[in-house]
Amino acid sequence: MSTADTRSTALATSTSAPAGIAAGRHAALVLDGPALSRTRFMISPLHETLAAASRYAGSAATHPGRPYRPRGVRSAQADAVLQKLSAALRATRRPQAALLSPGPLAGIACPDLDQELQTLRGRMLGEGADDDDIAVLFDALRAAYALWLADDWAGTLRSLEDDLAYRAHLLIRYGVERVVDSLHEQVSYTDQLLRLTPPPATATDTLRGVPEQPRPPQRAAQGLLIVPSVAAEHPAVLCGGELPVLRYPARNGFGLRTESERSTPRPQGISALIGRARSHALASIGTGCSTTELADRLGVGAATASSHATALRRAGLIVTVRRGKRVEHLLTELGSRLLGAGS
Repeated sequence: MSTADTRSTALATSTSAPAGIAAGRHAALVLDGPALSRTRFMISPLHETLAAASRYAGSAATHPGRPYRPRGVRSAQADAVLQKLSAALRATRRPQAALLSPGPLAGIACPDLDQELQTLRGRMLGEGADDDDIAVLFDALRAAYALWLADDWAGTLRSLEDDLAYRAHLLIRYGVERVVDSLHEQVSYTDQLLRLTPPPATATDTLRGVPEQPRPPQRAAQGLLIVPSVAAEHPAVLCGGELPVLRYPARNGFGLRTESERSTPRPQGISALIGRARSHALASIGTGCSTTELADRLGVGAATASSHATALRRAGLIVTVRRGKRVEHLLTELGSRLLGAGS
């Protein structure tokens, strides 16, 4: 076995799981009406951290058609971080699937890493995990996040928010079943059964280095947590925590933009229609933002951002709503369709 295979296998070591739902990856979930109504989306730095670590563990055989950012280049520092994370996972006796199936973070669609770790810590302590082992694991996770994600997190977050904005407008236009069915070409949802088509025979599981045998369908009685990912190469259903998780490659996955690309609006056709600055503003709104947040994303003053928002609102491309003391700009269906057509 090669060094890369050893690292990949170590990272995927699974030794125990919480009672009530089998840990691991599943090819199908039973998702009936009540469960579908409790299904929600979340952006997860924890997911991205472990997905990036798994991708690095298997980087000796990366997918030729989907280059990831040059984080997969082998280095002594990255090898040490991966080894530390693998050892910490073994010490806490936690399957990756259980780590990636967190309890709900009420009202939070985009938690930061510390919020996710705090929730995970409470659950692990409740299941009898050792406090010292948890501390070592969290140190390893933070080191992995710092190495593989921190520098690019703003761009990654933008890509993930863009994906969620697209899903939100599919929900408004077609309903939740269409949203789930259209997540990825390998994901289908019919007759209350969510299925994952196996990846091509040439692809290997990025965690273990070998294809996993399909497992029987699990019933997602409490709903499903759907997580977009830039680092994930194929969709996966992960069970082992309070909720099963469907992780899927975001629409902009594998194309994480460079700093120069982030400063240029992607849909050039829209730029010709409404101007470069306002097309950039439209693309920057994502799943919603305030005028101050829009100004930060564009790197302009608040007055300029407000002017862009006013023009986009008059064109029917965004709406501005008040939520308590917060005023937020959101894409309309027309704005979302215009972005989709331009992409």
